[in-house]
Amino acid sequence: MSNNLEPAPAAPPARPGAVETGTGHLLATRASGVLTLTLNRPDVRNAFSREMLEALAAMLDLAATSDDVRVVVLEGAGGVFCAGGDLGMLAAGESIFGPAGEPEARLAAQKALQRATAARLHGMDKPTIALIDGPAVGAGLGLALACDLRYAAASATLRTGFGRLGLAGDFGCTWLLHRLIGPSRALELLFFSPPVPADRARDLGLVTDVLPDDRIRAHVGKLAGRLAASSPDALRAMKEHVARAHDSDLAACADAEAEWHVRLLETGAHRDAVRALTRDRTAHSPSTTTENPGADGT
Repeated sequence: MSNNLEPAPAAPPARPGAVETGTGHLLATRASGVLTLTLNRPDVRNAFSREMLEALAAMLDLAATSDDVRVVVLEGAGGVFCAGGDLGMLAAGESIFGPAGEPEARLAAQKALQRATAARLHGMDKPTIALIDGPAVGAGLGLALACDLRYAAASATLRTGFGRLGLAGDFGCTWLLHRLIGPSRALELLFFSPPVPADRARDLGLVTDVLPDDRIRAHVGKLAGRLAASSPDALRAMKEHVARAHDSDLAACADAEAEWHVRLLETGAHRDAVRALTRDRTAHSPSTTTENPGADGT
């Protein structure tokens, strides 16, 4: 396996809509409001490197602050989503977060990068989608679970992996598992680390849907395009409402819905949507699809 301490390789030739990330370990493209981020270390199953995580943090910061980005799609290269930690480095007693003799520096670096990646994905006020077309393991699973929507290829598997290495979790994986599937199921997956096939992951609630391997990219692309064409304010409000429901009662949530509802009624996006829907219904109404006599009855 490659050594994370070596300089990252140069990025491959630019793709259409390519965005410079500063490293070949993360690729980025932007098109029609969709920012696609590709974890790109396929030789080590897209395991983390310091360069990858720092670039991912920078791209998520761009996504959060740029009006040109409305949706984020996170994927992995080479038929793997992400293996999380680099097993070669773990075997050598090394860490991407700093030297072994500097535990405080390691801890500070890991906390900062966790917040700037997994926590940023989860808390972003724009839709985030994980395209899981292969194994998602450990902290890599954490990144996937941090996304709003998670679409898996039929051949994909999910695995916590931590228990097999004598570890307990990082990058928010334990919190996200608890939120998504409850404490008992979360602990079962953490304790025993079984490989979870895509269909089982969907049944548990870990992924949103499962698609045939040869259709998943087109499916995610279509959904991302629909979201990018939607009202960003309405999508932001929806995310706020669902997040609030975790720790607020119905009345408080309904009050917040009403506040956003009144604001959204005044937006151009709402008015345009109403006009478009009205035109569509008129075009498909019986009176406009059958012969209609003139005003004089002829």
